[in-house]
Amino acid sequence: MSGATDEVFPYPAGPGGTVPPQYARLLAQEPVSRVRLADETAIWLVTRDADVRTVLTDPVFSRAGAAALPGTGFGRGQGTGIVDLDPPRHTAFRTPVAAAFSAGRAARWRPRVEEIAKQLAESLRDGPGPVDLVASYTAPFAGRVVCELLGFDGDRWPEITGDVQTLLLSGGADGPEQDASRARLATAFTGLLDERRAREGDGDDVAGVLLGLDEPDAEGGKLTDQERVLLLHGLVISGFIGVRDLLARHLYAVLADPGIRDRLVRRPELIPGAVAELLRFYPSSNDGLLRTATEDVELSGVRIPAGAAVLPLVSAACRDPRVLDKPDELDVERPRTPTLAFGAGPHRCPATDLVLIQHAAGIGGLLAAHPRVGLAVEPGDVTHTSELLPLGVAALPVRLGTAP
Repeated sequence: MSGATDEVFPYPAGPGGTVPPQYARLLAQEPVSRVRLADETAIWLVTRDADVRTVLTDPVFSRAGAAALPGTGFGRGQGTGIVDLDPPRHTAFRTPVAAAFSAGRAARWRPRVEEIAKQLAESLRDGPGPVDLVASYTAPFAGRVVCELLGFDGDRWPEITGDVQTLLLSGGADGPEQDASRARLATAFTGLLDERRAREGDGDDVAGVLLGLDEPDAEGGKLTDQERVLLLHGLVISGFIGVRDLLARHLYAVLADPGIRDRLVRRPELIPGAVAELLRFYPSSNDGLLRTATEDVELSGVRIPAGAAVLPLVSAACRDPRVLDKPDELDVERPRTPTLAFGAGPHRCPATDLVLIQHAAGIGGLLAAHPRVGLAVEPGDVTHTSELLPLGVAALPVRLGTAP
């Protein structure tokens, strides 16, 4: 591997919004390679599973250092969220979030999550035109679930998520609309905390955990309200935008191949395993968040100098032939193989169990209510987008009962 190449990163996505074709070459020939961003910043791409795990887990790679880098994109020029911190500060935030989304809580929430999916799916009706599953299904499903789990009335999901999306789409710009959204969100989040403090009993919602009501001596009880509001804001982003867009991508994959749809309809017990495979094949991002090396380090025989910016490509690692057989094939009956779909190390997704439940409920609920659902357009005519951080589809037009 030589110095910075003329290639500009990020690369265009592959067919159907899949990973860029260049990743196969990098995995085979240049697992650690130096490229440049559009602003001429040189970074190191890391693609193989073992190396990506090292970058995600070894404290020599700093997320906070990368968040402080100049420029924008790939997690630079920020530093206000939990994803921008290193331990031990990161641990103080992550511990109560992990407690709020524990496997036990996720299991207790499963019936309600499945109920929401079932109700929404059964409410869908064919009309003169196609049904857009993003607007009519994945958005209300993700929005209602995250609002109820945080402790809000689920009917408030358009209000809460609408203001969050307004701020995200503005790219940090200021203006009357953004100021109004910030004010409404501040009122909503502080009001939720105040109401939750006043309510008797500990309940089973995220706000209660962040307040330490379940365990007064736990980390949640040590947070300030400002920190709790910051976490609630981030959880709405990941719980709404992330689930809405990723579930839509996964439904696209299922419906783009009627054979997959029919297999999951006939054998719904395959759906949990199919979700794991879909998360591997259609990740939430084809790039990710930078780290900086705090000292010289070697990966796959390549020396990365201290201070260098390093991008661990989880989506590439999920296609590593050293770990998976036929990694470029989508196989909903693939035996479970540990992958990096949820990350690794201190920044591994703390809501893994809930995400798996949500996606299984979202896919299963739709197929149970509409087993003949199919795309109303050719798969190649669906627009894949990365307007916000998670990859998604702009719209997913379907016919509910007239598919081939």
